[in-house]
Amino acid sequence: MPANPKTGFSIPEDDALIARALQDASIPTLMMSMIHMSGDASLLDGALRPAGVFINEYQGYMSEEDKAAVRAQALDVIRAFRAGGCRLPPQPSAETVQRMMNFIVASEVPADYVPMMLEEMELDGTDQRSDAWGDEVPAERRAQHKVLVIGGGMSGVLAAYRLQEARIPYIVIEKNASVGGTWFENRYPGARVDVGNHLYSYSFEPAHHWSQYFSQQKELQQYFEDVVQHHHLQQHFRFNTEVTGATFDERSGLWTVDIVDKDGVTEQYVANSVISAVGQLNRPILPDIPGIDTFAGQWCHSAAWDDSIDCTGKTWWWSAPARARSNWCLR
Repeated sequence: MPANPKTGFSIPEDDALIARALQDASIPTLMMSMIHMSGDASLLDGALRPAGVFINEYQGYMSEEDKAAVRAQALDVIRAFRAGGCRLPPQPSAETVQRMMNFIVASEVPADYVPMMLEEMELDGTDQRSDAWGDEVPAERRAQHKVLVIGGGMSGVLAAYRLQEARIPYIVIEKNASVGGTWFENRYPGARVDVGNHLYSYSFEPAHHWSQYFSQQKELQQYFEDVVQHHHLQQHFRFNTEVTGATFDERSGLWTVDIVDKDGVTEQYVANSVISAVGQLNRPILPDIPGIDTFAGQWCHSAAWDDSIDCTGKTWWWSAPARARSNWCLR
C-alpha cells in the first residue's frame, strides 16, 4: 500500500510476517507503541503489565503467557492501523505520557521528567533541540563566534551536528584517524555495547538497521561514520591531531588552544568557545602486574588491540586494580 502522505507510514507486510516480527519485540515497549497507534490508553489499566525493569532486561519480567497475549492484541492493533490508512491519532497528552512512563518502569516517575521525554520523542515531529535560538541571534553574530570541539566520539559528532545546524563556525580536533571515539579504539574480538543499540542512535538519525540487540564494534563505528558523511560534517574534522593546552583570556573572552598534529607540527587556534568531548575511556591504563615489562609473549591493552595476536584457544582474564580501573587481558 502507498505511504500515508501525512505520516509517511505504510505497512505492506502481511499478517504472518508481522506476527513473526512481534516474537522479537520488547513487550512493554510494544504496549506503549500500541497506545500511540490506536489512541487507546486502556492498556494502562489492564492486568497485562511489566513487573519491573532492570538494565538490559527489556521484557519487564512478564510471563510467556502474558507476552503471547500482548502479541495477539498488538497484531489486531496493527491490522486496524493498516486498514485505516496508517493514520496516527492525536498524540498522547502529557498526563497520559506520564502514566505510560509509570507503567513501563513499574514505579512512579516524577512529572519533571515528562517535558524531557516529550522533547526526546518528538511526537509532534518537531525537533525542539534544533537551533533553539531561532531568529534571536542574527546570522552575522553567529558567523563571528568560533567554536573548537575536543574529541570526535559520540558527543563530539553530536556537537558538530548541532553547531552546523545553528550555522556557527567550528572545528573538531580528534586524535584518532576517524570519528567514533571508544568505538574506533576498542576493536578487540567481541567488543560490543552492553546496553541496547537505541541508546547509540541520535534523535536526528534514528537507526533501525542493527543486526543484533547488542551490536559489535564495527557496526557502531560504521554508524558514526555514516552520520558524519550523511550530514556533511567531515570537512570540519581535523584527524590525527591533539589538543595539548588551552588558555582563556578574561579581557578578550577568547580561548587560545594549542594543537599538534601527527607530524609534530604545532599551531594555536583562537576560539570564542571550547567544548570538551574527550570522553573517559580514551587513555589506556596498564595494570600493575609484576613482570609485565619483561614478559616475552604477546600482550596488549584492549584499547590498543594488536591485530597480530592469535586468539585461538585463549580465554579472557579480568582484573580490577586500584583506582577502580578494569582491564581485560588474554592468556
